[in-house]
Amino acid sequence: MAKEYKGLMAKIIKLLEDDPGQPVKDLARKLGLNRTYLAGYLKALEDQGYIKLKRIGPAKVYFKNEVT
Repeated sequence: MAKEYKGLMAKIIKLLEDDPGQPVKDLARKLGLNRTYLAGYLKALEDQGYIKLKRIGPAKVYFKNEVT
């Protein structure tokens, strides 16, 4: 389980490094994941300081946290 977690986290970080400011919908499509599952996963990564969330209108877009 921990190995899968690190693999998915690395994929998300890489996507956000390559193309910052992506909404959940785009990330879910690129990763082949359910949006609801990914939203919870992104919230956990945000809580841990790996990524940051910015609201632009109704959309939530994600960025790699430069502090990490």
